[in-house]
Amino acid sequence: MPKRNFKLTIQYLGTSYNGWQYQPSHPTIQGEIESAFEKILHKNKQNINLIGSGRTDSGVHAYDQIANIILDTDISSYDLKNAINANLSKSIFIKECIEVDMEFHARFSAKKRSYVYRISKEYSPFINDREWYYDSVLDIGLLNQAADLILGTHDFTLLSKFNAEIDNRICDIYASSWNLSDDKLVYNIQGNRFLHHMVRYLVGTMLEIGKKNIPLDNLVNLLNNEDFSCLIFKSPSKGLYLNKIDYE
Repeated sequence: MPKRNFKLTIQYLGTSYNGWQYQPSHPTIQGEIESAFEKILHKNKQNINLIGSGRTDSGVHAYDQIANIILDTDISSYDLKNAINANLSKSIFIKECIEVDMEFHARFSAKKRSYVYRISKEYSPFINDREWYYDSVLDIGLLNQAADLILGTHDFTLLSKFNAEIDNRICDIYASSWNLSDDKLVYNIQGNRFLHHMVRYLVGTMLEIGKKNIPLDNLVNLLNNEDFSCLIFKSPSKGLYLNKIDYE
């Protein structure tokens, strides 16, 4: 039987998980889904390797995470989706499972990635772990001036968690904007790639600018890697969502 490549579109609430990437001693999204595959295919022992479009941190959620997996099976993609969902917790859901050509790679085939950060200016127990409750007075005009600075190509060394394994910290940002509606404040960003904690550092630092605690030039210096003494702030993971992966 020839091997087949399946593309999965996945939604998850990341609150109870230590991020996407498999860890032997902690629950992760990748680990949970791979365990579901192992249960389904236990009679047909094979290597279960789920490839995600990218990693998300502990507590980060996803509207449309993409992954692919190559399997030796005659199960239809429709039945495979239903079987996986039957073996997952209610906080992870496979929206779609389709067969794609063998060249498709969830990470390396991706062209653009977008994230959304959700903030609520009014407290409610229903938003716990899903949005960041943040009721400080903010200058929306300043926030969008800061968001505009992020557009284009920048070295995000000072606005990401250092990782010695990564040599290239340059990212192309295609969209960056804040929107205020009623008591909700939402940040949207799209780029070719993102670094560890990068969006959370951007959001946290921009909010301090919006509160007028730090000047706009602080962000300029961080983006230009000109001043390592500039203040950097990190927002909590609970408001961050991987929104969409584009392959064209």
